Amino acid sequence: MKEDILLDVKGLKKYFDIRKGFFRKTVGYVKAVDGVDLFVRSGETLGLVGESGCGKTTTGRALLRLIPPTEGEIRFRSDFGGEVDVRQLDKAGMNKLRQEVQIIFQDPFSSLNPRLSVERIVAEPLVIHHIGDRKSRRARVKELMEVVGLSAQVMDRYPHEFSGGQRQRIGIARALALNPKFIVCDEPVSALDVSVQAQVINLMQDLQKELGLTYLFIAHDLSVVEHISSRIGVMYLGRMIELTTSEELYENPKHPYTEALLSAIPYADPDMEQEEILLEGSVPDPSNAPPGCSFHPRCRYAKDICKQEIPQLVEVEDGKDHFVACHRYKELNLVPVKPSESLLQRALEK
Repeated sequence: MKEDILLDVKGLKKYFDIRKGFFRKTVGYVKAVDGVDLFVRSGETLGLVGESGCGKTTTGRALLRLIPPTEGEIRFRSDFGGEVDVRQLDKAGMNKLRQEVQIIFQDPFSSLNPRLSVERIVAEPLVIHHIGDRKSRRARVKELMEVVGLSAQVMDRYPHEFSGGQRQRIGIARALALNPKFIVCDEPVSALDVSVQAQVINLMQDLQKELGLTYLFIAHDLSVVEHISSRIGVMYLGRMIELTTSEELYENPKHPYTEALLSAIPYADPDMEQEEILLEGSVPDPSNAPPGCSFHPRCRYAKDICKQEIPQLVEVEDGKDHFVACHRYKELNLVPVKPSESLLQRALEK
C-alpha cells in the first residue's frame, strides 16, 4: 500500500440472500456489489457514479462496515494501528476506526432524530466515544455549528425547524465531530434544491482544504461530480468499469457505458453539437446478471467475446492512472463529452 493511498479496496463483494418458502431457504443472491476494486489517495475526492441500483451506496456503506461485506479486502491507513484490514477488525478496533471514518447520508431529514435537539444530535458521536464532559461537548458543538455556517443560537432547536440545506449542514457538523480523516458522502446534495446544492458543495470543498479531509463522493449528477472530484469511478451492476481523473474521464472515456452517461449531460452552449446515446433496455437483474460483460445487452459495440468473458479492470497505459474494464477499449474511438483544449484551439484557428 503506497504512502499516499489512504484506502485500498480489492475484490469487494456484498451479496444479499434471496429467501423463499416457509423455512426461508436461500435460493439465490442479489449481487449488489460484485468484485469492486478502487483506491482513494489522502486528501482527494473520489467520485462514484452510475445508474440507480448499480451498487454505489452499498459500496460506501460496506467500506465502513455499516453493512457487513461478503468478501474482499478493505485496507485503511489508520492513525491508531497503521495499515488495518477493516473486515478483520474486532468491536474495539471498529470503535477506534469510527473516529477516523464517517458518513454523510443522502436524506437530511430521515438521518436526523426528530426527537433530539441539534446540540444532542451533533454531540452524539462525542457521547458514544466518551470524549469530554457536557461543557466541553457544548463548546465543541458551538464550534462545529459556526464551521458549517449555522448560528450557535439555534442549537436548542429541532430538525423540523430547519430547511433541507440547513439540515444537511447539521449532518455535516455531526460527521465532523470526531475530526475524521475519511468521509463517505452518500449523495449529500441530491435531495436539495439546485440553488442550495452549490452552497453545500462549496462548503464541503472549503472544509476539505481547511481540515485535510478525504471524500468518497457518491452521486448520480455528473456535473456535480465533475465539479468536486479529483478522480471518478463509474459503476455498472455492482462492478467498477472505469476509474480515472476527472479531466481524463470527460475528455477521453474508454468504456461505452461512460460514453453514454456523458452524452446525456446538457451543456449551455448553442454551438456544441453532441449525439445523445440512448441505451436500449434496462439495467439487468443483479440476481441474474448476463454472462460475460454485464453491459453487453445494451452496448452498441458488443462482440462475441463480450458475451462470454467478464472483462477485468486494467490500466489503459502505464502511468496514466486510467483503468477500464472493457474487451474493446483499444479499438474504440469513443466521443468525449466536451472537446479537449487542443480541439478547441484547432476550431478557433479555423
